[in-house]
Formats: sequence, structure tokens, C-alpha cells
Amino acid sequence: MNRARLLISVLIISLLTILVVGCAPPAGSGTLNVYVTDAPPREEVASIVIMLSEVQVHKAVAEQEQGQQQAEGEWITIGVSENAAEFDLLDIEGIEQFLGSSEIEAGKYTQVRLVVDTIKVAFKDASGNEGELEEAEVPSKELKLVHPFDIVEGETTALVIDFDADKMVTVTGADKVIVKPVVKLTVYQEKSSGQKNGAKQEVALEDTAWILQSYGEPGNLKDVLIDTEITAEFVSSEGTVRGSAGCNSYSGSYEVEDSNLSIPGPIAVTEMYCMEPEGVMDQEQEYLAALQLAESYEIDDDELQMNCGSQVLVFSLE
Repeated sequence: MNRARLLISVLIISLLTILVVGCAPPAGSGTLNVYVTDAPPREEVASIVIMLSEVQVHKAVAEQEQGQQQAEGEWITIGVSENAAEFDLLDIEGIEQFLGSSEIEAGKYTQVRLVVDTIKVAFKDASGNEGELEEAEVPSKELKLVHPFDIVEGETTALVIDFDADKMVTVTGADKVIVKPVVKLTVYQEKSSGQKNGAKQEVALEDTAWILQSYGEPGNLKDVLIDTEITAEFVSSEGTVRGSAGCNSYSGSYEVEDSNLSIPGPIAVTEMYCMEPEGVMDQEQEYLAALQLAESYEIDDDELQMNCGSQVLVFSLE
């Protein structure tokens, strides 16, 4: 699977504690370094030029850290260098291009948001020559990735936003070019030099929050609808899988042995009806039907694929 990667490296710098009579020591903070790297997309695509206007991370407030959801938290903008804000994914294949850096406070963060200004695409003709760049339609210019993570004072944390370039570009029958970024987010610790600190921690099926990215027959997968979120968590202590099916919450029992997985049902589902976005209820029914046909699973590079009869469900870390 060809992917382009946007790497956000979080370098936590321990601050010297200055002892002053009557003054509390300063809170820990760190520096968020942003990089971008790429793997090639489909052969007919010659260029994918992305112009970013903002990169933001969401800092949880104390109430959220305690599990209360009424507080909104804080969005923190990461400084992106003017010279690095526009990049061609094919030009940075195999390297990590620095985008920008900002010092941020240690603590719990819940989301990453990318604000896209424009995306332009060029294709190769039958002779292999590169055509002109043309601006693509982007269904949503705010790309939000929900994935709680902790910034620990004195440690380095990297957030990798992994683009699946194979699925990004679509050409309609009217020759309209549409780009819908398909991404997942992984987290690992790295050294302050920016290099990985050993191998990434192995991810398990159970007791991990998963978010659905695509589903359907292999080779003809459908992306999850924009503005919907389908999640799954296999709770080992209960033998229960639960989550959101896009509109309703669901739960049911499961059995797992090695790579074999079964979710025999029945699955309990709440009884709400959602009008928007269009197709959300059909998507929910298709997901739940496939879920109950689960036969096996595999995890590769923090991506979970569940094999459900003739269909697959593809999840990334939430």
C-alpha cells in the first residue's frame, strides 16, 4: 500500500527549575517539530502539491483529563515555515522535510488538525509526460485526527500522520479531480535528535481504540463518510466489543484466539436515526453486518484489517 507520511515530532525539553522564594517552579514544556515525508502514489499521478495554512494540536483541559467532556480545551497552532508550507509529495519521497516548530506545554493532547489551503495534481499522459498542475476539489479543507496522546516532560514523542496516496486522488466522469486525504495516526517515542528510539511498541487488537477508515470488498473499498466516525474497542476484561457505528452506539460479545476472531452477535444497538450526512444509516447497517461476519484479523504498521467473509474492515489507531 503506497502512503505519504506527514511526521510531527514532539521534542520535550526539560526546563531548568529556578528556585525563587515565594515563586512556584515553571510548568514543563516542549518543542513540536513538524516534518513531511512521502511514498509514491499511483503510477499515473505525477505530482501532488499541497499547500498547508495551519497545523494545530488540541490540548485537553483538566476537566477533560478527568473524563469530563463539558470543557472545550485549547487548539494550539504550530508555526509552519513559509518556505515549507507548500510541498510536492513526490519530491520528498523517502526524506523527512522540516515544516516548522513551536514550543508546547507538557500534558494530554487529544487531536491533530491540518488546515489545507489548496491541493494541486498533475497526471502523466500516455507517453509518460507530466501534464499541467490543476487545482483539485477538496471535500473538507480541515483534516482532523482524533487520537489522545501524552506529552511527557523530558521525553520526545513523534506523531506520524500517514497518508494513503493510492486512495487520495479520484477523477470523475466529468474530468473533475477530487482529492480526499486518507490518513491514520501513530505515536512513538524518539530521541531528541529526531531519530526513533528503538522499535515502535507493538499494538494489540484488545484494549486499543480503533477507528474505521474504509470497508467493503478488497480492491473496491469505500471510505467512511466525511463527518462520521466509526470506532471499535475490544475490551478483554469483558469479552465485549463496543463503539460508535456512525450514528448509534453498539456492543456485543467476541471471541479471539491467535488471529481468529468471531463476533457472533446479537449486537446491541441504540435506536437513534441520523439524517445527516446522507447515507450515514446505510453505512452503519453495512458496517454492523460485516462486523458480525468477522473471521480473522491482522495488524500491520498500526493498521487493523478484519476479514469478514468477502469483505474487509480497515481500521487505524484512534
